Amino acid sequence: MKRKILAILLVATSFFVFAGCGPQAKTFSSDGISIMANSDFKQTSKYGHALYLESDYATISVKREKMADLSGLDENSQLRDYTDSVISNNSLNDVTAQNFGGTGGYDYFSYDKNENNNDLTYFVTTAKGSDSFYLVTMQSKKADFKTHEENFKTWAKSFKFDVENEK
Repeated sequence: MKRKILAILLVATSFFVFAGCGPQAKTFSSDGISIMANSDFKQTSKYGHALYLESDYATISVKREKMADLSGLDENSQLRDYTDSVISNNSLNDVTAQNFGGTGGYDYFSYDKNENNNDLTYFVTTAKGSDSFYLVTMQSKKADFKTHEENFKTWAKSFKFDVENEK
């Protein structure tokens, strides 16, 4: 009897693992920018964003900022210069950026903010192209952030932009 139950549990577990429970990975693209998230997200448009995704539990937004339009930054500026300016311009005094991907990789940081009586956590990634900087912001409820944090990091690392499309 114990063997039958164990066999049934193993078969059921295998079924769920191989059936791909949960949302599937999906790549979203717009204007030479792409990011992989999951099929829970829907691509919409939002003024000032090159790419904007929404789900029931998070948003992902991508802003492209041309270096020529940024005060104090140009093509000679380093990624950390841009990241630090984002942190400073948003008065995030206790935030320290980190890097993944090494040289030419991405900077990232997170912070909490209360908006419209909602406690939110933002996971922010920055990247540098040839004539633009990119600001990728993922946001969820603060209480749910730890659940989504690893996905946010994975999705941020999937962010790509086509330098040829920048000109």
